[in-house]
Amino acid sequence: MQNIKIKTVGILLLCTTAAWALDSDRSAKIVIEGPGCLTKLKDNQTECTKGLTIEQGSLLIKSAYGLINHKDQGIDNVLMKGQQVYMEQMMEDGDKMIVKADQMDYRKADEKVYLSGNVSIKSSIGITTGENIEFDLKTQEIVSSGEGEQQFRMEIDQKDD
Repeated sequence: MQNIKIKTVGILLLCTTAAWALDSDRSAKIVIEGPGCLTKLKDNQTECTKGLTIEQGSLLIKSAYGLINHKDQGIDNVLMKGQQVYMEQMMEDGDKMIVKADQMDYRKADEKVYLSGNVSIKSSIGITTGENIEFDLKTQEIVSSGEGEQQFRMEIDQKDD
């Protein structure tokens, strides 16, 4: 198993706060919407088979399918699937981060987002791509992991100052 780990702390030193979301987003209300969603109180789940949209401040996530598992009157995890799940969020430096993947699995307890299938993360420093990428929300680490030969690619756009 190949496990490539990039500590973005070093990259953050190059681009100051580009990898940090807006502080106002963290305290903003979370709005979850979808046509034809079904909540199963007994199972603590909400399933959206016709699409799911999540908004929190500048954060926007859209998917063709969503499954939300509830815990203690909150969210435990959210699984989103589709031809390309789309996520965007403004960063503190004013740039927008855009993430696309065939599947996104947010796990609150781990503070991680697991991305799989045609993953693309575009930010002010460049583009990161791979098949299976784990993004740690606390440490801002990006890990490319999985069985076999995982292709990981990062393109850094050098800007002339």
